[in-house]
Amino acid sequence: MSTDDSKKKDEIVKANIIAIQTNSSSLVRRAIQDIDVFTANPNLLINPITKINPKDAAEMVWVPGGTFIMGSPNGVGEKNEHPAHEVTLSGFWIYKYDVTVAQYCAFCIATSRKLPEFPEGYSWEGKLGWNDSVLQQHPIVNVTWYDCKAYADWAGTTLPSEAQWEYAARGPQGNNYPWGGTATATDPYNGWNRTKCVNYYNSYFLGKSTWAVGSFSSGVSWCEAQDMSGNVWQWCSDWYSKDYYKTSPANNPIGPKTGDYRVLRGGSWATDGLDDDEGRCACRYYYYPDYNEGIFGFRCASLY
Repeated sequence: MSTDDSKKKDEIVKANIIAIQTNSSSLVRRAIQDIDVFTANPNLLINPITKINPKDAAEMVWVPGGTFIMGSPNGVGEKNEHPAHEVTLSGFWIYKYDVTVAQYCAFCIATSRKLPEFPEGYSWEGKLGWNDSVLQQHPIVNVTWYDCKAYADWAGTTLPSEAQWEYAARGPQGNNYPWGGTATATDPYNGWNRTKCVNYYNSYFLGKSTWAVGSFSSGVSWCEAQDMSGNVWQWCSDWYSKDYYKTSPANNPIGPKTGDYRVLRGGSWATDGLDDDEGRCACRYYYYPDYNEGIFGFRCASLY
């Protein structure tokens, strides 16, 4: 094990121990053991801490606080991903999976909220609407930012900030994709692997759309969040500004105070063949918060 790997291992173990010590006894605690697992896969947290949100039964994974480089190096990505800059975040929880059809339907029943319009075609063709048993573990789609915010409020959570989302996806090591890769100007899509996520080639191209959450476990991120690349674009809490990275605070940034669009992250099942680009952890997308689409979904986060 190299000196750098040893330091990384120690940092990760300390972060997990701190997380256990500073959170309530209701957490699902896992002993810090088998440390050498890190040597085989340094991108994964050792024995990640999880808990269940009692409101919607969603599994949440703990993301230890830390520092990472947000954005992309010169020659990689769009202008809105620059400049690459150092960001430090406090620890937080994030849903392991996107919010599912079953979870969102339960929310609508509990709050008398109208269900989103049922999509047409693709994997939804011939289905019996949102109650179809085949779709219950698929991510909910056709939700606006306001729909997602309402769900998060009901669940006692929030939408993740753009910085939280990116950190949960790429980790302190700055993966190009959730599972790995290092982007450079000469190799901007380094690490891309279409077998590790829901994408154009295994979905849209074949007349399919969403898949059940967690279908591509080999594409898991360092904190064990799944589907951080592909399946559905995920709404974040932030207003969008193309120049925000030029003035973003170094600690716990939450986005501009106002704007016209909200941020989306992660790519989807239908990205016109550009999923190697839009599936990158640093890729930024945005849309009007009152707009819904069959490629838009979300997951929740929480500091507690």
